[in-house]
Order: sequence, then C-alpha cells, then structure tokens
Amino acid sequence: MRAVVDFLILIRAVNCLIAALAVWVGALLTALELPIGDVVLTSVVAFLVCAGGNILNDVVDLEIDRINRPNRVLVRGAVEIPRAKSLVVLLSVIALVLAAFISLPVILMTALAVVLLFAYNLRLKRIPLLGNLVIALLSAMTFLIGGMAAEPALVWTLPGPLIPAVYAVLFHLVREILKDVEDIEGDRRVGVSTLPQKIGTTASLTIALALFLGLVVLTLVPIYYDWFGRVYEIITVYLVDLPLLALLIFVWGNPTGKLLRIGSVALKAGMLLGLVALLAGGQQI
Repeated sequence: MRAVVDFLILIRAVNCLIAALAVWVGALLTALELPIGDVVLTSVVAFLVCAGGNILNDVVDLEIDRINRPNRVLVRGAVEIPRAKSLVVLLSVIALVLAAFISLPVILMTALAVVLLFAYNLRLKRIPLLGNLVIALLSAMTFLIGGMAAEPALVWTLPGPLIPAVYAVLFHLVREILKDVEDIEGDRRVGVSTLPQKIGTTASLTIALALFLGLVVLTLVPIYYDWFGRVYEIITVYLVDLPLLALLIFVWGNPTGKLLRIGSVALKAGMLLGLVALLAGGQQI
C-alpha cells in the first residue's frame, strides 16, 4: 500500500487528474456530440504524459529537492532512480502508442508535449522565464488536445478550447513565478538560474500580479459575450478572480515562505474551480 501511495505522490496524481479533466473541458467546448471513446483515451494520454514529466522533473531536480523539498519520494529513497527513469520512458511510450489510435493531430500534439517535457527538464528550466513559459504552454495544450480529439476543425473557433488555453498560460506563469520565488535559495545553491534571482523577489511578484490582473480581464470577455452562462460568471468572478487577486496582493506585500506556499496551493485550487466553471460553461454552448 505504501508503494502505491509513493507512486501517486511521485507522479503528482492530482496534477495528472487536472490534465485529464482539462482534456474533457477542451472537448466539451469544441463539439456538441463527443466521440466519447476518443476523449476518454486522450484524457488517459494526458494523464500519462503528465505523470512521466513529473517523475522526470523529480529525477533532474534531486539535488534541489534535497534542499527545498526533502520529503519528496526520490529524496527519501522510496523509489530508486533507475526505476524512476524507466517509468518515465514507459509512461511516455504508452502515451504515444495510445495517441496513435486516436488521430494524427492528437499523436502530433502528444509527441510535441513529450519532447517539450524532456527539453524543459533537461535544459530549458534553467533558462529564466523560458522554462516557466514552456510549462504554461504544456498546460494550455491539454485543452487543445481535448478539442482535437473531439473535432480538429473547430479547435481554433470561439468560444472554444482556445479560451481556457490562454487562461492556462497566464495562470501557470503566475504560479511558476511564485514557486521560483519560494525555491530561490535551493535553486541558487545548485546553480539553477531563475527569474527571481535575475530581477529580485519584488519585481518577479509584480510581474506575477500584473499577469494575473491580465487574466482577470480576459475571464470577463466570455461574460460580456454571454458565452458560458451565469454559473461560469459566479465561479470565475467571485470564487476565483477576486479571492486570488486579494491573496496575491497580500503575498506581493509579504513574500514569506509560508505565504508563497499558500499562494501556490490557492492557485492550484483556483485551477480546479476554473475547470468546474468551464465545464458548466461548456453545457451552455
């Protein structure tokens, strides 16, 4: 039982489930009649790609995590490094094989996601802001691949999966910056260069706050055009936008380790609420 728990922690199962759910949101925002089998399979693909990427991240970040997150599975030795590397390859290969049974657009998007995850973990994460942007783009791709599983020709039409994809880019950029500020000491010790190291904590959090303000403005666009209905409006404005904006302003003024962690967790909760809002909105189209 402990081994199963460690595995779920290692792959960050909650994050993987969010990726799988995002596929469904993208599909629902694309087509009225869904090819259920293809969407289910695509959500499994997204889960597996995310899981493999998370394991690879922990393998590469082993020395950083000894400082920043000493309770991580690999740091504790609960899973051996060679086994973790094998799992990365296995999960990625299974995802690509499953994607091949869906459609050409889905397998191409899956292959791109796998390549980006390897490039991010092995090189790009050490380039300030670029690594953050790659993670943000990968999160956006989950909505787009859901749309491609449903109806590739409608992926880029509005309203559709492009809307949550843009939201995801901004949302994840904000969270990635907060995490970099939180991890600044551990990153510095092992020689990883991040945005907060280059421009400082205050400037980095100012950028994060500005990005979130931009996101708040964009979330109002569907409300203006009445695309997603009243439930979307209530959840987005009153449960996500306003509470998180207030919290981020507070974190900006008091960037302690505890508040940064709270901000990061709150942003993840906000992502889940945002998905609920979009699922409700998808029923209105």
